[in-house]
Amino acid sequence: MLHCGKINRTDIQYDYLQKIYLEKGWAWWLNHIGTFVVFIIGFLGNMLCLVFLCRRPFIRNSYTQYLIALAIVDTGAISSETLVAFDSFIQYQSNGKQTLFQHTALSCKLYYYVRFILYSMSSWIVVVLAVERLVAIKYPLWSKYICSVTNARRIICLMFLFTMSIQSYQLFVKGIDCSVAITSTQICRCKTLPAFIEVDIFFTIYFWRLFLMTLIPLIIIITVNVLIMNKLFHKNSFMDCRNRVDHTHRKAVLRYRISRMLVIVSSIYLLLHVPGSTLEIIKSIFGHALKLCRPKWNYYIHITQHIFDLLTNCNYGINFYLYIISSKHIRSALLHGPGIFHFAPFKYRSSSQRSKHFISSYIYSSRRSRATTLNKGLVRGETISSI
Repeated sequence: MLHCGKINRTDIQYDYLQKIYLEKGWAWWLNHIGTFVVFIIGFLGNMLCLVFLCRRPFIRNSYTQYLIALAIVDTGAISSETLVAFDSFIQYQSNGKQTLFQHTALSCKLYYYVRFILYSMSSWIVVVLAVERLVAIKYPLWSKYICSVTNARRIICLMFLFTMSIQSYQLFVKGIDCSVAITSTQICRCKTLPAFIEVDIFFTIYFWRLFLMTLIPLIIIITVNVLIMNKLFHKNSFMDCRNRVDHTHRKAVLRYRISRMLVIVSSIYLLLHVPGSTLEIIKSIFGHALKLCRPKWNYYIHITQHIFDLLTNCNYGINFYLYIISSKHIRSALLHGPGIFHFAPFKYRSSSQRSKHFISSYIYSSRRSRATTLNKGLVRGETISSI
């Protein structure tokens, strides 16, 4: 334990220290086994999400660009957490003599750099997605220009560049540390270098985790979700559209369903992410700023941290299932449309039947060509990207 110095400990305190550092209790096994299960379920769900959302008509929506990017970074994040869990399991089986990877100095820096980029992108995509929904329902006329596919892709690229610059300190503070020898054979670890421990604590705990990953997303998502729900359930909102034409009514209902689904997704993200992040901040403050040296408290914090880490990992694997559960629009398109789980029966037709069908369709379409031309202006009035 850091900053504790020489302290006379009782046998009970040594028992707690042994449970923390040597023994692997039920919380450790729950976290690691649960991470492997979440990886299997989440990897399958994220792959299905990519296949499903990359097809028409979903690919033409602005919010779909964020969901696709979220599925990609969540797959990378849960894969990283699985590698960390597997590495911890190998170290436990070998009593700390073996690791999953034999890192070089460069691979160690890139390993942490990519991991933290994925974690940051996963959080801020949810934040931007919530703000995009607020613009879509609060200012529907502006949303046709603001909430476009092109702007969504630009915002994702800007977030990625910003995250790369913020996490660049990982390339300096991480490295191969061979100063600690557990046995007679010296073992080198990929970790924070001793000379940069204080720098890593400041940037990772106080700047990145406290502000960028907890306080700012928490304030933005709660505020935006309250405004969205107030708009959705207001008596004069766009849901009160009984006197509207059918096309406008369908778009209003669809916008309501999509907004409700994304409010659920962002709210569940906060419920699963904030407890673990908050506990990590408290543990670091107690361990470094307040110099707390009570093994019993650290033992219970250690157990709680394993449980909250598993909840955080669930964030990276459940989004596609939340889309299905919370949105009837997604369920209908998934089950009844020409998608993943729907296979239309083959219809065998003779060449003469196909020719007759083509000719009749051509005659029918030519008769209605003038009416279609007149209605093009109305159809182009609202684009799908503004939903």
